[in-house]
Amino acid sequence: MRVITPGLLVAAVTELSLSRSAKLVRLKDVVAWCEWKGVDCQGDGSRQQALWDADREEARGESRLLKFKSGECKQSRVGWALRPHADRAREAAALLGWREQLWDGEKWEWLGGSPPVVTRRPPPRHERGGSEPGTDDSAQGPPPG
Repeated sequence: MRVITPGLLVAAVTELSLSRSAKLVRLKDVVAWCEWKGVDCQGDGSRQQALWDADREEARGESRLLKFKSGECKQSRVGWALRPHADRAREAAALLGWREQLWDGEKWEWLGGSPPVVTRRPPPRHERGGSEPGTDDSAQGPPPG
């Protein structure tokens, strides 16, 4: 199995962006492309280490891709776009609340200086049937059963 390289990362983003109108290609789609093409995106390192190495090497080299991210933690969502699709990719990223990252030669920097503020969804409300809004169900005793 081939390990992902900067060229294969660009090939994945190119192929995937040709089949989309948004032009912002998400990490999960690149991983699926790698599985489909028999490309190892993990390598010998930790989870998807070879993919992150290819991403960094591509940014150091020809820099054909733009990188977008949803936040600063490892679990943040990531996406790429080809430079010719920059305007459409930036629009799509803005709708998702993602920001662009630039390689400064040593590390990834956020365009604009700071990562995006991640908005948390409120936890789902679990309501029992028959209770009135604003009442405390725990005061009513255990449910029948």
